[in-house]
Amino acid sequence: MENLKELLLEELKDLYSAEKQIVKALPKIAKGADSGELKAAIQEHLEVTRGQVTRLEEVFAHLEEKPKAKQCKGMEGLLQEGAESLEEEEPGPLRDLQLIGAAQRVEHYEVAAYGTAKAIAEKLGFAEAVDLLNQTLEEEEEADEKLTEVAEGIYAEVPGEDENAEEETGVPERQPARSRTGRSSRVA
Repeated sequence: MENLKELLLEELKDLYSAEKQIVKALPKIAKGADSGELKAAIQEHLEVTRGQVTRLEEVFAHLEEKPKAKQCKGMEGLLQEGAESLEEEEPGPLRDLQLIGAAQRVEHYEVAAYGTAKAIAEKLGFAEAVDLLNQTLEEEEEADEKLTEVAEGIYAEVPGEDENAEEETGVPERQPARSRTGRSSRVA
């Protein structure tokens, strides 16, 4: 690479590959989810992700480039971890929580990648690309928040995780870590 536009194109090719991999993986993950709420959230995000692929194609068009994917090995690895949960764990709330964790790692990767691409596009003055990338960035952040909400509901379904946990085991129930702001940093 010799300039920022080439760097932006590399980022977009990576994202294009990542999104296409996600579109392929989400139906299997939805099928393997036990929770109806988790299935619905994954299926909803599948539709959103298809729109994100189209939006990336629009970004390429604004840059007068043909959409092209460059194999995103990071996403490949993250999706493989999620697939392993489906293969190795029995259906139920614990596997659902494991799937949510894998999905949130995917979302965090995308938030970082879209944030980077958006910053480069801003530096280059590609306003249309910035707007399109920002739309997707906001959707990825919303998906992460939705997964956390779904996880909170599933925690209550985990066997043996009730208020009597300390009495049964003699070990106090683990409290979520607190951040410097005093908020819980519990993630799915």
